[in-house]
Amino acid sequence: LCAVFSNGLSADAPEISEGVASCAAALAQPVSDFSPLPSSFSMVTWNIEKGRDPRWLEDLQGYQSLPHLILLQEAYIPSPFVSLVGSVLYESFSPGYQTHELRTGVMTISSVMPELHCALTAYEPWLTTPKATTVTRYGLAASARSLLVVNTHMVNFEWGVTGFTQQWEEIEQILQLHDGPLIVAGDFNTWSLDRMAFVEGLKSRHNLQGVSFNPDSRTSFLGLPLDHILTRNLTPTRANVLASGKSDHSSLWADLHLD
Repeated sequence: LCAVFSNGLSADAPEISEGVASCAAALAQPVSDFSPLPSSFSMVTWNIEKGRDPRWLEDLQGYQSLPHLILLQEAYIPSPFVSLVGSVLYESFSPGYQTHELRTGVMTISSVMPELHCALTAYEPWLTTPKATTVTRYGLAASARSLLVVNTHMVNFEWGVTGFTQQWEEIEQILQLHDGPLIVAGDFNTWSLDRMAFVEGLKSRHNLQGVSFNPDSRTSFLGLPLDHILTRNLTPTRANVLASGKSDHSSLWADLHLD
């Protein structure tokens, strides 16, 4: 764990998990010379409900071109993207729940190869089922800075916020190791005021801004939105919500420009 401490995590930080240590070690490696994302790029984040409606891919095929970044929660492997577009996309999968038929989790699909990919795993306090987070990093055109992308599916089934907070604490240990552009997005399961308040504190601690949607037709529960896109050093030039009925969540789309 010495490598972790030397990269910004102190011994006073919360207990360091194997996932955090692995991500911290990866972040400490020199930036690789892979093809970068453009300084203006598109993204979508979507909980696809394990692909229960096989038509969910139609929502992505309906646009002129696929987004540069596709952040899926409740994704599954083997993924259908290879048969859809061939080898032009790169899949970074972090496993979560597994049944006899499906291996599901969180997947980030990118138009360029990520410089790194690592995973964090939390567990539902009641059900003990895993909830995954996938962390990827990309170069950016005409910039010495890199973009860190955190795609997460947050703990859901608990009365309080203990498991939810613990999961975020691990993610925050990774966020503090990156001082450049940042995307934190996914199904945050923010169905209570306490959960929303924690996310507001997260934004303040890491200088994050929430992407706004007008009209805001994000999937909600108890009047609170569940899905979010948070950014740093990126300006949204377009943002919209697509409510298609092919999942129990709507998808969030955004065009972003490097500040």
